[in-house]
Amino acid sequence: MEPLKPEQKEAALCNNPQAAPEDIDEYERLLAARFSVDPSLSRSPEESISAEMRENRLKELYIKIFGSNS
Repeated sequence: MEPLKPEQKEAALCNNPQAAPEDIDEYERLLAARFSVDPSLSRSPEESISAEMRENRLKELYIKIFGSNS
């Protein structure tokens, strides 16, 4: 996974006026967190809840930034 290129960020912001640069920053931060976790390792209940919340927020941000048809 690599960060979005500046032109990709600009296009997303132009195509989706409800999105803000902060949304893209949060989206990239959460994606990086997703890829830093080894899914084969067992997790505590708190970590599982946190991971579920992260995935839900990623979905929300994806729709906000890229639209639901992407």
